[in-house]
Amino acid sequence: MLPTAVAKSRMITALLLPLLTLALNPPLLAQTQALRLINEYPATSVTAAADLQFAASVKQLAGGTLAIDTLQETQNPFKGSAQVGAVSDGKVEMATLFAGIVGASDPFFLLSSLPFTVSSFDQARALASCAQPAAEQHLRKLNAHLLYVTPWPPSGIWSATPLTGLAALRALRIRTYDENSRAVFEQVGAQSVNLPFSAVPAKLAAGELNAVLSSGDGGAGNRLWEQLRNFSAVSYSIPLSYTVINQDVWQQLKPEQQAILTEAAQRTAAGSWSSVKDRIAGNYSRMRDHKMTLDLAPAQEIQDSLRNAAKNQVSAWQQKANAADIVGLCLKGKTDNE
Repeated sequence: MLPTAVAKSRMITALLLPLLTLALNPPLLAQTQALRLINEYPATSVTAAADLQFAASVKQLAGGTLAIDTLQETQNPFKGSAQVGAVSDGKVEMATLFAGIVGASDPFFLLSSLPFTVSSFDQARALASCAQPAAEQHLRKLNAHLLYVTPWPPSGIWSATPLTGLAALRALRIRTYDENSRAVFEQVGAQSVNLPFSAVPAKLAAGELNAVLSSGDGGAGNRLWEQLRNFSAVSYSIPLSYTVINQDVWQQLKPEQQAILTEAAQRTAAGSWSSVKDRIAGNYSRMRDHKMTLDLAPAQEIQDSLRNAAKNQVSAWQQKANAADIVGLCLKGKTDNE
C-alpha cells in the first residue's frame, strides 16, 4: 500500500488535472464565433460602409465572443438573387440585400423603391418604421431575421449622353433594379432590364447598356462614370437595403449574443439615417471631380412622363403584392405620386 501522503498527492492530481486541462483548452463556446455577412456593393457604398460599422460595433460590444466577417463586392461569392437563397438556406449566416433583390422573392419588399412615393429621408424613414413589423413577418417566410435597414441616396439616371427630353429618355438602354422600375422605363419607351449591380460593369463594357438607374453612391460611382458621363437627379425613389441573419442561426445564439447583435444593429441604423443626407453632397462632389455633367433639375417633360408611368406601376404592384393594408396604413395618400 502507498504511503498516505503519496495517495493524497495522487488523488489531488487526479482532481486538478481536468480543471487544468479545461483552463488550457477552453470550451469551443467560449471561443470567438464568426458570422459571415455578404454584400455585393463596394466597401465605400452606403450599405457596405454600414456593414463595416456594424462589425466594429459587434467587436466592441462582444469582447471577442462574436465577430462579423464582411464579404463585400468581389469577396462575396453570391450575386443577385442567389444571395437571398444563400442566407435562407444557411450557406452564409448574414446578408445585406438590396430591396429589389429581395423583391424578386417577395414583392412586398419593393415597397421602399416604389417610384416617387417618398420625397425626403424623413418620409422614407417614417415609411420604413411603419412597415417594419410587416417586413419582419415577410422575412420569417424567407427563414431570415431582420437586423437593420440602410437607406440609399435618391436614385437618378446615369447616362452616356445628356437626358435633354423625351427622345433622349426613349433612347435609353437602361439597367433598372427591380420589376417596378423595369416596367416604368418600359412604359415611357426605353429599353429596360432588371439587373443586380454586380452585373452592371460587364454590361456597360460590352455596350449593352447606355444608362443605369442608381444613386451611384460611394464606390458604386467608380463603376459607372467611365462610360456614363451624365447624371440626372430625377429622385426616382429612396430604396432600402435589408441586413438579415438566417433565422436558424439567430435562434441558436445565446440571448446575450442576440442582445449584442440587436444593439449593434440599432447603432448602425441610427448612424445610417443620420448621415445619408451628407452622402449626396459627397457623391456630387466626386462626380464633378471626374468631369461628369450633373442635371439637378431634369426637364419637366421627363419628370411628368416617369411619374405618369409610375402611377400605373404602383397600382399594379399593390395588387400583385396584396399590399392594400400596408399602403393604407403607411403611405397615407402618397400613392398618387403627388
